[in-house]
Amino acid sequence: MAFLPRAALAVLALSLSAAAFGQTRFKSLNYLYSISGQKTVAGQHNREPNSDPARWTERIKETTGRYPGLWGGDFLFSGDDIAHRATMIAQARQQWSQGALVNIMWHTCSPAKAEPCGWNTEGVHHKLSDAEWEQLFSEGSWLNQVLRSRLDDLAAHLQVLEDAGVEVLFRPFHEMNQPVFWWAGRPGPNGTPRLYRYVHDYLTKRKGLSNLVWVWNVQDFATLREDLVRYNPGNDYWDLLSLDVYGTDGRGYTQDKYDALVAASGGKPIAIGEMQRLPTPQELAAQPRWTFFMGWAELVFEKNSSWEIQNTFQHDRVLTRDEMPGWGGDAGAGNLARGRPVTVSSTEPGYPGANAVDGQTESRWSSDYADRQHLYVDLGSERRIRRVRVVWETAYARYFQVQTSSDGRSWKTIWEKGNNTSLTNDITGLGASARYVKIYGVERATQWGFSIRELEVY
Repeated sequence: MAFLPRAALAVLALSLSAAAFGQTRFKSLNYLYSISGQKTVAGQHNREPNSDPARWTERIKETTGRYPGLWGGDFLFSGDDIAHRATMIAQARQQWSQGALVNIMWHTCSPAKAEPCGWNTEGVHHKLSDAEWEQLFSEGSWLNQVLRSRLDDLAAHLQVLEDAGVEVLFRPFHEMNQPVFWWAGRPGPNGTPRLYRYVHDYLTKRKGLSNLVWVWNVQDFATLREDLVRYNPGNDYWDLLSLDVYGTDGRGYTQDKYDALVAASGGKPIAIGEMQRLPTPQELAAQPRWTFFMGWAELVFEKNSSWEIQNTFQHDRVLTRDEMPGWGGDAGAGNLARGRPVTVSSTEPGYPGANAVDGQTESRWSSDYADRQHLYVDLGSERRIRRVRVVWETAYARYFQVQTSSDGRSWKTIWEKGNNTSLTNDITGLGASARYVKIYGVERATQWGFSIRELEVY
């Protein structure tokens, strides 16, 4: 067969990317597609402590006068960091609302060892035997139960971000070809890629998370081209391919590494997942498809001078947070009911049903002064329902039900509350799939009707 020149291959890959993938359901991923070949988002990772999850991001601001366009966090493994995972998640939500991309990693203890743990062979580096590795995937086994329990904890935190409309560039088992970690260094379909696939399916299918942009990541060993084949979880399991550039092979941002990533990506976005030495503007111009880079915490300041950091972050080709498009985030982000059509059993004049889904708690829907009234919202399509939040006016329900339907005619009660005394009912842990969600007021708590300030569905 005839071989195309390298430049022609790059152009072909870019055209294939646009034609083959078009628009995804992720705003953040669509944005990375749109800048590929033109711009690169500047990122900064924030590792320990999770009690101060913007420490190194703030240090970049002090050094350059600009905030990174990508914020990186980590679930981590020490006792204090695990205790502050919610703090890290809150920072992720804040960074997203300010326009940054959000990248979250998961350095985790070996499932054969207790959590929390250390950065040693009794913790993150503890290797499983081949028999233990197989047991990891055996449903109901001890190691499988440990893994699932830890994933359940992660899912709860990630669900908070989904409820807030935050998309996460999720990198659970990074540097899959790095043999030091318990999860890594097992090539082939039954090795590390199998674990990646298991976690992907568990979080997306069993836990129902839909806000994760899956990042497949390897390190720049001399075996990179082979590793990109041996550690690929399968193209359906990842959205973005990233390379950690530490000069592990004795070299830095070489053209052959870049070319290997471009070839393996199949047109999907590529990125520099971690580094200690920042890429220069000249290196980024020569390798234009890097959509972001993420400097590793303190190493950025140990391995680069202030001038070098400024030179990269302030270059026209590099995007910082003030140059990001924003994600349209607000207090109602992720709320499936907001602005959707509603149907009500009755209306008190001046208080229509649409007021209950307008995102404003100052307005409200109010029914006739009678029991057994309802309001339901049409989500537009069948959606996975995890959470329903009802904010009542003083005229609240003493007894009410949450019902769902696929056709607007046949209804199923998925939750109910008797002896209610709260003006805000935040109902979590639901697992229904439906197009319509109804609040059915069975019994009033006052002499007035049922009055809902806001109905939110996630």
